[in-house]
Amino acid sequence: MDRNPKQSKAREILWLAVALMSLSTGIHKTIYISFKESWYFYLFALISLILFKIRRDLRKKEE
Repeated sequence: MDRNPKQSKAREILWLAVALMSLSTGIHKTIYISFKESWYFYLFALISLILFKIRRDLRKKEE
């Protein structure tokens, strides 16, 4: 897929950062507002972690 391993690693880090930011935003919103208003942040964090895992497995397979 990617020929440059640095770009692949950067995409992994990007998905991990998105997951962490979504999770922290979800926790913050849950504490100060309610879970009803923040469940989609947890869903997005889960999707981001899945995409991180897929990217990581693809990169490892290419190496």
